[in-house]
Amino acid sequence: MLKIEGLSKRLEEKDVLQNISFAIHKGSITGLIGRNGAGKTTLIRTIVGILEKNAGNITIDGESIFLNEALRTQIVFMADTTNFIKQFSVKELVSIYEHAYPNFNKSSFYETLEKYKLPNTSLRRYSKGMKTLLYLLLTFSTGASYVFLDEPTNGLDPVVKRKVLQLIIEYVSSGEVGVLISSHHLAELEKIIDHYLFLKDGGLESNSSLEESFTDYCKLQVAYQDELSTQFKEHPDIFILSQTGKVSIIIVKKQKEEILAQLQSAKPLLLEELPLTLEDLFFLKDGGELYV
Repeated sequence: MLKIEGLSKRLEEKDVLQNISFAIHKGSITGLIGRNGAGKTTLIRTIVGILEKNAGNITIDGESIFLNEALRTQIVFMADTTNFIKQFSVKELVSIYEHAYPNFNKSSFYETLEKYKLPNTSLRRYSKGMKTLLYLLLTFSTGASYVFLDEPTNGLDPVVKRKVLQLIIEYVSSGEVGVLISSHHLAELEKIIDHYLFLKDGGLESNSSLEESFTDYCKLQVAYQDELSTQFKEHPDIFILSQTGKVSIIIVKKQKEEILAQLQSAKPLLLEELPLTLEDLFFLKDGGELYV
């Protein structure tokens, strides 16, 4: 298990990260979400060692990576751009990764390269999608136990995007790798993650499994002869997602059965439960427009 404890980071006299604590387990995928400027990229870059922490600790199976530098080879990072790899050939990249990661699995890498029909050449022949797939194959071939991905599907067409997500799931299903993905694409994340972290203003607003959140909340479509009454608009456990004429989409946070009974007793024209999504949870946690 990789454990982050009380991690804090200041940049230009500003507290970008404040007392962040969570864990990543092998065999699981964690989604990192939050608005632009919430600190997602800073968090990842601090964990992987690109930025130096101001406070806190990071351990792998109870041992601090700051006291045992060799543990850092158990952590690998894939950036949100392929600029780093595009100047090399595949052979040169393999050599770089072999030197950086002693457990790099060359034979497995080349097998997967062939499986995805990626040419063993200079990357000048590669499209953006091919570069992303190659970068991902290199990342997962390192033998690292904990993989951090920053916006891995940005700018990809739907076909390549699906391949990228399938590839991530394949590697995680082995039970030997734990993955954290930072992404703006909430609908994609929802399909593959087990857990999510919600960053807000440099702090960890939520740390929960999707299953728990979907159990704790209820999304409803409700309509009355007149608009939603003040009783429900001002209820502390009702969050209004949208209102269009007489129809309101709401999320009930607590006491679901009790609130459902109250809504029903007010004689609605329509009252039905809708599927809850990760995007809904984002609205709920941030309470504003969806700028993730």
